[in-house]
Amino acid sequence: MARVNVIIPDQILNDLDRAAAEESMSRSGLLQAATQRYLEERRLEKETAARKKKMEQAASKMDHLAKKFGKWDGVGTIREFRDQRTGANR
Repeated sequence: MARVNVIIPDQILNDLDRAAAEESMSRSGLLQAATQRYLEERRLEKETAARKKKMEQAASKMDHLAKKFGKWDGVGTIREFRDQRTGANR
């Protein structure tokens, strides 16, 4: 495990020590837990942003296709392919 020196304003350090005491943790333990939580939240935010970007790209492609092909009945098309595959309506 590495040792790290950081500069923290006195008021933040006092708050940190108070919170650590309330949680029955060491200062280092609280800093480790807080850092781990921050990094996890940051990772989740990045994943959410990436999913949102993919959804926006997909919606944009769908809009482009809708403009290109005009109005169409998606349900009817699916039924037609299903009926052809199962031999219905023959």
